[in-house]
Amino acid sequence: MHENLLNLKDLMHIYPIISISYNLTSLCFPGNNSPMSLTGNASKNIADRLAWHTASRDQAGIAKNLADGKDIPEVYGLGEAGLFDEFFYFLDRFGFTTLFTKLELKPKKRNSPVPFMRIIFVYMMRIVAGLQFFWHMDPVILSSQSLMRLVGFNGRQIKEGYCDRGRKKPVCDEKGPIPIRGPVSCDFIRDTLVSIVAPTLEKMFNRGISILAAHKFFPKTVHALLDASVIESTEKCKGCGKVTKEKPPELRLRRKRIRKVLETVFGFKIWVVWDPNSRLPLAMRFTTIEVHDINLAQEVVQQAVDNLGKHVKITSLAIDRGFTDGIFMWWLKTKNITFFIPAKANLDVYKDALSCIGTGNLCNRDKTRTVGAGKNKTKVTDHWAVEGLENLTSAEYYGPLGSGSHQNSKTFVPNSINAVVVHHDPFKDNNPNSKTMVILTNGSVDKPLAVYDRYDARSEIENSLFREAKQAWFIERPPVNTKAGFMVHVYLTIFVMALTTAFRDWMDQQDKIELKGKDTGIRKFREKVKEENGNKLIIFDQDRYAIFDAYEVFILCGRNVLKPTGTPEKITAQDILKKYGAQLE
Repeated sequence: MHENLLNLKDLMHIYPIISISYNLTSLCFPGNNSPMSLTGNASKNIADRLAWHTASRDQAGIAKNLADGKDIPEVYGLGEAGLFDEFFYFLDRFGFTTLFTKLELKPKKRNSPVPFMRIIFVYMMRIVAGLQFFWHMDPVILSSQSLMRLVGFNGRQIKEGYCDRGRKKPVCDEKGPIPIRGPVSCDFIRDTLVSIVAPTLEKMFNRGISILAAHKFFPKTVHALLDASVIESTEKCKGCGKVTKEKPPELRLRRKRIRKVLETVFGFKIWVVWDPNSRLPLAMRFTTIEVHDINLAQEVVQQAVDNLGKHVKITSLAIDRGFTDGIFMWWLKTKNITFFIPAKANLDVYKDALSCIGTGNLCNRDKTRTVGAGKNKTKVTDHWAVEGLENLTSAEYYGPLGSGSHQNSKTFVPNSINAVVVHHDPFKDNNPNSKTMVILTNGSVDKPLAVYDRYDARSEIENSLFREAKQAWFIERPPVNTKAGFMVHVYLTIFVMALTTAFRDWMDQQDKIELKGKDTGIRKFREKVKEENGNKLIIFDQDRYAIFDAYEVFILCGRNVLKPTGTPEKITAQDILKKYGAQLE
């Protein structure tokens, strides 16, 4: 099975041909939205973040044909097609491909002859390519012959379309080149995506996480993070929600008071349980923006537990103040999940913790780090001072019934809870007037610094997942401005982000180049791939294909290349044929 698929060496040598064409043509097409600029940016993103095969690899056979002087049927710069080829092989190997086949579509009067899987793969290409706007798919992806060939469309379909429906007379001169029409239109892809039944999207996502857990992409014990994030839309979005809230105002001093500014935000909200170690999501929920954070908290955590099954156990959960709810916190305790949540300043337990300062376990820590570079390089020492307090009974809302009239009963006995008071940390240095933070937990506070670190990791979900999804993956740019469009785009984006993360980890394991303790974010991965890439060509011959270095094609065609690898070297066609195992006469 492996011999018919692109190997990892092919994967890491695919950028410069596209890069060279982009650098040359960008001079003729200035501007960020020009077709060639979009193609160049997409090529970079694809190489960073990473087809379903319809052709089998025949390296030896095609090499022999070239050496025998036969014509070359089709040849393209390998470009991003190689990465997608290996990426979709990864999806097929672990069973993710079958998940997409189980997505159900709303019934139509007329069924399309275009296989649904091809539409899903094309849209995944849009997500991985980082195309900011949906309509950029036409010049960048749908017009790419190598990409569309790997998805499953043949050359005629790519140039003339899958069918004649919607075809217009060419505007160019009859003697000029016929423009590439693309196999399908963006409108068709949009209509197909929004017809996906919503519950099947959730099932696909949950089953995908279960597959990752079964194949040990997560550690055995997970210290998870939970947070909710707003996905903004416009007011004209059909089916969106809205919420009016205070906007952080600029400092406008009027009679020594800051004027409050209210704004109405339209859109949706997602809840994600995330593992900061593997950088993979465990579960997700999607609804309109006005729903409070706590409403779906228990549901999404339970879904995460179900997704991981017996393979992985969630041992702790760091959450923000928005999830303050006694019933939810008690439910986490019954599930043997240790929670870490900062107390609100208006709660009795917050005041109780501050009044108990000096009676607990005080721990200090200092760490030295460097700031600046060169002559401006200096050392800075960060200081932490935290204190653990046990058995506070002032959190009366913490219990199976939450807050209510039962607290007034004479027989009511509040449940005890532990706390860690943060006397000093680097945030306090930059914000000396900020309130003292008190972290509540149902776990041990014998090591209060460990409790602090568990909660402090919560910021990673905002920076590494939500911010990355909005700024680099354009999660707020759906194919159509409706609730259905946002839902399918959000689920597919988060899922594809998870798959590309797992793909990179798997690729590192395969190549034994796992980098420990080093950021493997998508932007850094982009630079790594760009540096390691070389010039490659992909040749198609009906249902066969082969990948060669550019100089190998010239040598096989009977030309001499004096410096094939940049230095004087004699490489013959016989050498290349032996390299690929072709039978020599």
